[in-house]
Amino acid sequence: MEDEHIEFDTDQQGLPSASSSGSSQFTSRSVFGQPEVPGMAAWLIRKGIISNESQAKGLLVGIVIVDFIIAGIIFYFFVIK
Repeated sequence: MEDEHIEFDTDQQGLPSASSSGSSQFTSRSVFGQPEVPGMAAWLIRKGIISNESQAKGLLVGIVIVDFIIAGIIFYFFVIK
């Protein structure tokens, strides 16, 4: 198997630079060099619920926050009380 060397763009402090991705906004993950939309985001776009990936990110983060609130309420009323 051939040993491949991977280099990352870094800023002056040695941290990955935001400019290396071309944009500071939400970007798709990349598998084998080709951009790939995450599964839930693609499903939401196909169903017409949202129109782009940044909206998907916001919606999914909002759902997680609501889930934590519901879990906290259930935990409070059924475990603590």
